[in-house]
Amino acid sequence: MAVQSMDNIKIIALKKDRKQMLELLQRVGMIEIRDAGAGDDVFTKTDTSSEQNTFVKNAAAAAEALEILGNYNEFPKKMLDFLHKPSEVTQDEHAAFALEKRESALNDALRIIRLNKEISDAKAEIIRIEAHEEKLVPWQGLPIPQTFTGTEKTAVFVGTIEEERTLQDLTGGLAAVAPDLGPVHIEIVSTEKRLTCFYAIALKRDADAVENALRNVGFIKPSAAVDKAPDELKKHYAERKKQLAETIGDVEKELAALAAVRDDIRYLEDDMNIRAEKYGAIEKLLQTGNVFILEGYVPSADAGDLETLLTSRFKCAVESSTAPDDGNRPVKLKNSSFAKPVESVLENYSMPGKGEVDPVNIMSIYYYVMFGLMFSDAGYGLIMAAVCAGLLLSIKNMKPNWKSNITMFFWCGVSTIIWGVVFSSYFGDVVDVVSSTFFGSKVSIPPLWFYPLNKPMTLLMLCFAIGVTHLCVGYILKGITNAKNNDYPGIIYDTVFPIFLILPLIIILMGSEMFENMSGFALAYPPAVTNVCLIISAVCMLGIVFTAGRESKSWAKRLMKGLYGFYNIIAGWLGDILSYSRLLALGLATGVIASVMNSLGGMFGGGVKGAIGFIIVFVVTQALNFGINVLGAYVHSNRLEFVEFFGKFYEGGGRKFAPFGIHSKYYTIKEEINNE
Repeated sequence: MAVQSMDNIKIIALKKDRKQMLELLQRVGMIEIRDAGAGDDVFTKTDTSSEQNTFVKNAAAAAEALEILGNYNEFPKKMLDFLHKPSEVTQDEHAAFALEKRESALNDALRIIRLNKEISDAKAEIIRIEAHEEKLVPWQGLPIPQTFTGTEKTAVFVGTIEEERTLQDLTGGLAAVAPDLGPVHIEIVSTEKRLTCFYAIALKRDADAVENALRNVGFIKPSAAVDKAPDELKKHYAERKKQLAETIGDVEKELAALAAVRDDIRYLEDDMNIRAEKYGAIEKLLQTGNVFILEGYVPSADAGDLETLLTSRFKCAVESSTAPDDGNRPVKLKNSSFAKPVESVLENYSMPGKGEVDPVNIMSIYYYVMFGLMFSDAGYGLIMAAVCAGLLLSIKNMKPNWKSNITMFFWCGVSTIIWGVVFSSYFGDVVDVVSSTFFGSKVSIPPLWFYPLNKPMTLLMLCFAIGVTHLCVGYILKGITNAKNNDYPGIIYDTVFPIFLILPLIIILMGSEMFENMSGFALAYPPAVTNVCLIISAVCMLGIVFTAGRESKSWAKRLMKGLYGFYNIIAGWLGDILSYSRLLALGLATGVIASVMNSLGGMFGGGVKGAIGFIIVFVVTQALNFGINVLGAYVHSNRLEFVEFFGKFYEGGGRKFAPFGIHSKYYTIKEEINNE
């Protein structure tokens, strides 16, 4: 249960060594660089935002190019590739890439993006052409362009009426609105339910009168008329689509051929991100023409090694001193291998704040116990533990975050196995169902303790007992925090009083007839014990009333705050303890659902057909039950830690130690310490 000690570190070195030193610090990943402060007449800062933006833009281009290549090529994938660490390259290999391939890889990435845009543009044009073709369908019988207006002596009108009309309707309509109209020839091109496409021919001298008459019957000119006849336009569209399809095919072939540069582009993305982070660090340095100053944080355990490494390679001065816990100091946790995987759960909530303890070692024990109790099936636990163990053993270069998570679920699986054996739950009651259905004789594996369904109140009391101890540990950690901050009276006020207010009452409750009826057992002790418990509880109650508002100067306010504090502690204890009933609910749900599904599978009866039916139902339903309940166990384990446990002592607000390093996806640069 430890937060690693941090040192302030200050490095003064020659500016000519800046590049090599920053790259070394980035490779070893031991120091968090902080802003060295404002400059003065001697020391200045360098604005590298333009370079950083360029690197970020190039990295984004590389990532986009890789995604495009993946769409047009089938690359072989390593099993569970996302779990593996980036491949290691030497410093010489990295330097060779920067010298020989960086520029060409960037050009290839930009070319891939341009080629993909060509394909996108071509496909977009095809969609536009198809839209035009669809609009052209009603005009397929038109022998002239839609824009044709006539000859020297004739006027032509091409358009539509938004109704279904016959030739007789059109001629009759024109005669009705313009009885003295000259001769007009009308040809209907097509008719639909709400559209009639036609053209009309009249003498030039009657053009205005004919147009007015047509408008009076609902004539509308085409909104996007073209200057080619529909048949000619159809051929043009077909030819253009053919050209675009050929262009797309040629570009796709070129993109497929560019698969050969995929590794270089992957390296480019990492290289650009590494350089962007390095130039971000340069902005934090104070510099003159000849020297620079770098300041930051380093774990105290690493400070000596870092100083030796730097002074052995560069002419520099390195100073380190213990960093005060002033709220700005980053936090790095140090826990046992058993507890370390649960650090990710704590980080999801918040890192320890100023003056707080790291609760992970204690928290991990309860986390594994509560997860296992809620999942509580030996079969499920065995699957979880076996899969996690297999991954941990088979993948030696696993990413640290994945290794931590998988290790955590391994221990959760082990806990689940233990609770499953305690309660005799093996995929529910699969042993009982299989033996009775297929072998004619029921065989059961007895529990090490009891069947939860037979004694739910006993299980509930167990859950409450876990909850009480969990909450007490939280109050104890509050006392440790107070001691760490030299608040020794706070140990009595915030730890002793709350714990010994409720524990004597619990002891009295455990000797009552009501408790015996609920749990099946009761404590037997003389009346004097009850009296002592009542006295202790009463003293703690008065202690809380008179100290919960101790920051107030007014006795009236202090008393009111004390009463309110007493109410909060009593209500908090009651509500928090009841929250642990979720351990019972989820623990029962896992076994009951599994048993119901086994019963459904057993309804097929014995024999081969029955066995096949049972296996299908078993695999499908148990997989669903596994997924649902493992999620529930994870969520509610976190909830009990975050709300009930942390609520007693933990505020968080700390900042995780974020060392300057190489944060890449595909490659990382190996530090060759032996080559000094």
